[in-house]
Amino acid sequence: MDAAGAVGGEAFINYAVEIAEFLNSLLLGGPLAKARIDFIVSHLISLLPPPSVPAPDDDGSSDSDDEHFSLSSSSSSDGGATAGVDLPAVVMAPRVDGLDHIGRLPDDLLSNIISRLPTNEAARTMVLSTRWRLVWAATPLLVDDAHLRATNESREMSAFCAVRAVSRCVAAHPGPIRAVRITRTSFDEQEYALQRLVASLAAKNVQDLILFNRPWSLDMPLPDDILSCAYLTRLYIGIWRWPFLDTTAHPPAFPNLQELGLFHTIIEDKGVDALLAQCPKLKIFSFAMAFNCPSRLRVKSRSLRVVVEWRCSFVEVIIDDAPCLERLLFESFGDRRPVKIVHAPRLEILGFLDLQLHALEIGGTVISVGMNVSACAMLPSVKILSVKVRFWNDMEAKMLPTLLRCFPCLETLHVMSIRSRSPDTVDDMDFWKSLASCDCLDSHLKTFVIHGVQGRKHEAWFTRHILKNGKVLKSYGILYSDGDDAKVERLPMSCTVGEGNAPSGGSSGKYVFAHPAFPCWSFQNAIDLSLEDPFYVLGRVMAWIDLVGGETTH
Repeated sequence: MDAAGAVGGEAFINYAVEIAEFLNSLLLGGPLAKARIDFIVSHLISLLPPPSVPAPDDDGSSDSDDEHFSLSSSSSSDGGATAGVDLPAVVMAPRVDGLDHIGRLPDDLLSNIISRLPTNEAARTMVLSTRWRLVWAATPLLVDDAHLRATNESREMSAFCAVRAVSRCVAAHPGPIRAVRITRTSFDEQEYALQRLVASLAAKNVQDLILFNRPWSLDMPLPDDILSCAYLTRLYIGIWRWPFLDTTAHPPAFPNLQELGLFHTIIEDKGVDALLAQCPKLKIFSFAMAFNCPSRLRVKSRSLRVVVEWRCSFVEVIIDDAPCLERLLFESFGDRRPVKIVHAPRLEILGFLDLQLHALEIGGTVISVGMNVSACAMLPSVKILSVKVRFWNDMEAKMLPTLLRCFPCLETLHVMSIRSRSPDTVDDMDFWKSLASCDCLDSHLKTFVIHGVQGRKHEAWFTRHILKNGKVLKSYGILYSDGDDAKVERLPMSCTVGEGNAPSGGSSGKYVFAHPAFPCWSFQNAIDLSLEDPFYVLGRVMAWIDLVGGETTH
C-alpha cells in the first residue's frame, strides 16, 4: 500500500485496488471492502464541523426529487406564485389582528431568517411574493445535500439526482454562496457535472466548502477549478485524489483559507508542501485517516497554529518550520514512527504522544530513556503534554521522567494508562526511589491527571514521584479505566494541592482538594482554539486529602 517510493501519478494508479485488497484481507468471512469503506466514510463525516442548519427529519412522504427540491423561477404575479407549492409548508398561522407582521420586517432580518432555513425550504420562500424572491436572491446561499436528497429512489438514481439538485441550486441563485456541504453524494461517472459544479462555486465566491465523494471510486481527482476558489476560508475534502503537485508558479490559490482538513485524501508528499505554500493565512491543518498517502507529513508554514493527525498511517511526521504553531495533536494508530520537531518555538500543547507509536526527536536529538537532556533537546514553550503509556512496559514507564526534562516549563501533564493483562516486565522500584526532580516539577507543574488507573507498580511509583516532587502542584486528577468495576462507586476524581488552600484547624502539610474530572478529547475539540485544554475538564471541589498525614476528608 505504501506509495511513497513511486514516481509522480504512478503512485496512485492502483490505490483503490490496493485498498480494496487490504480491507478484504482483514477478516475472512467479514464485510467486504466496500462495506468497510462505507463505515470509514460515516466515521469521517462524524468528525466534521456540524452543519450550520441541521437536516430536516425525513418522513419519507415524498417519492419525487422535484418535490424535495423546487427552484421554479416563475415571473408570474404574486397571486399565482403559489401554484405547485406544498401549501401546508408555507401557509402562515392564523393572524389575530389580520396584519402581516413578518412582511413588515426589514430586508436584513428576512435575509437572516432565510439563512437559517434548510436549503430547499429557503428556496421555497421566493414563491411567497416578489419581495421574498428578491430577498432570497440577495441572501448568501447555504447548500447542503442532506436537505436535497430524494427518499424513495435507488441508490444510483439518488446520487444522480443529488448532483443535479446541488448543481441546479447553485446555478439558480444569482447572489453569492456562503457555504456548501456535500457529504452524501457520489460523483462516480459524473466528472463533467463535478467540474461544472466546482467552477460555479469558484465563480460565486464560495467561502465555506465541505466536499466529500461517497465511494467508490477512492482515487477520483478533484477538478482544476478547486484552485480558483480564492474566497474560501474553510475547506474540508474527503475521498479524493489531490492531483496538484507543483503550483509554485501561480499566485496563492487560497489566499484567505484559515482551516483545511484532508480526510482520506490521496496526496503525494510534495503535494502537501505545494498545498501549504498556497495557503499564506492557514491556521488549522488536519489529516484524518490518510493511509500512506502521503507517507510523510512534513509541515512548513509561517501561519499554522494547529496541526492534527487523526488515525493516519504516516511513516514520519516532521515539523520543519512552523514559527506560529501552538498545538501538535495526535490520535494515532499503526506502526512506530518518528515525530521530529525541528522548529516550533511557540508550541504550547503536544499530545497524545503515544510512547509505543511515536519516537520523539527534538532539534535533531532523538529522545531516549535516561539520556542527559541538553538545551537543544528542550521545548520550554510547551505548557500542556498528553502521553499514552503502557506502565507494564518497563521502557515506556521509564521514558516519562525523561520527557519531563524535555519540557522544563510544563504546567499540565495528562497520562493515559493503556490497559493490558500483561504483567509488569521489570519490578525495578529502585529506579523511582533514586530519581531526581526536574525543572518543571520544581517550579511549573500545576496539574497532573492520570487516566485509566490499573494499580500497576510503575504507575503507582510514577504518581508518587510527581506528588512528592511537584512543589507547585495544584491539581491532581484520577479517571478510572473503562474496565474498572468500581468506577460507579468511585467517582472520577481530580485533586487540588496548595498550602494556601489548607483547611484551618492547626494542621500543617500539603493538601489535595478533589474535583470530578471528565475527558473531552475529540477531533472537534482538537481543532478548537478557544479551548485551553482539549483533553480534560475539571468540576467543583468534592474532597481534600492530606498528602503528608494520609487523611481524606469529604
